[in-house]
Amino acid sequence: MNKIYIDGLGLVEGHFSGVGQYILGIIRGLDEIIEDAKYNKRDYPEIYVFIPKNSVERFRSFNFKHIYYKTLPFSFRVISFLWYRNLTFPIDLFLGKGKYIFPRFVDMRLSFSKSDELVVFDLSYELYKQFSDDKNAEFLSREVRRSINNTKKVIAISKNARKEIINFYKLDPKKVVVATPAVDPKLFYRRSNEEIDKVKRKYEIEGDYILALSNLEPRKNLKSLIDAYCKLPKEFTSKVGLLLVGVNGWKTDKLFKHIIKKVNEGYNIMRPSEFVTDTDKPAIISGAKMLVYPSHYEGFGMPPLEALACGTPVITSNNSSLPEVVGNVGVMVPSNNIDLLAKEMLNYLRNIDKITKRTIIDGPAQAYKFSWKNSAQIFLNNLGN
Repeated sequence: MNKIYIDGLGLVEGHFSGVGQYILGIIRGLDEIIEDAKYNKRDYPEIYVFIPKNSVERFRSFNFKHIYYKTLPFSFRVISFLWYRNLTFPIDLFLGKGKYIFPRFVDMRLSFSKSDELVVFDLSYELYKQFSDDKNAEFLSREVRRSINNTKKVIAISKNARKEIINFYKLDPKKVVVATPAVDPKLFYRRSNEEIDKVKRKYEIEGDYILALSNLEPRKNLKSLIDAYCKLPKEFTSKVGLLLVGVNGWKTDKLFKHIIKKVNEGYNIMRPSEFVTDTDKPAIISGAKMLVYPSHYEGFGMPPLEALACGTPVITSNNSSLPEVVGNVGVMVPSNNIDLLAKEMLNYLRNIDKITKRTIIDGPAQAYKFSWKNSAQIFLNNLGN
């Protein structure tokens, strides 16, 4: 098999986005496939992740066993600048011939051929521009179409995303395949009360809480969640806070003003004292009464899957890919129905012990239907086809 080269910029950037998590998961799945192949004396691919010259330490921190790296002769900042303007040099002139995978919407220039695989996570930049960062939506609207036309296969991360990509770009269905995200069972499992208490002290989280886990941006619909929470009877809001975990996104001014207003009215709406690490996230999820994820639209929706893996009850929206993620575990409501969301949150709180007991069994069973190794194999199976 030819050498495989994977764009690693999303893997080594400072803040780990959902795109970065996906790239890491797929590469770890590929690492596992190669490990199995070596053990069973089967042929296996030679895989390189190409990264900026100043990102080697970050790459090495992931401790891959069989995945190697190649450095590009520029810093992360310079390559990002060139990529955003479609001015990257033909990277195969530097790296050589092989199979090229671009896992973050947009490719880089090649001299010898089309790219082999391109990952398109969702179409929020086309279908929900009102929730997107304006400049980023303009960039993706222009460059994703060009990149799709220049690739052999498009990888979608859910069945719903695949359908939208085919319909919007008028593609042959054979060109688009699905390789879903997953959760790592070695990381996402229900944590002990002792670990939960330790992590809560670290982030200065007091008392019981309902968890919202997402970037703070309009598409995540956090204002509706806040309004639904504030509709709950005082006997519940006085005992259970609302914890918002996630980095600041865009168009957040109105959201922050709304949070401050509700806090001044006496509602316990909290944020952690510092950025929550991936290592601590499962304990924060495990400690929540429930995770509520009322997003208007998702390409997949990792937080509900992570919560189910930890046995934490989930309420989410009934749109886009989210029904695929939660299956029959949890409750789904229309993202624009605040009253119904509040009603379901109240029902959960009134029956939380019974619902949690059931989710501890059914949640991991649903979450582990998704596998990084299986999705990585889909990437390999579709190279060159």
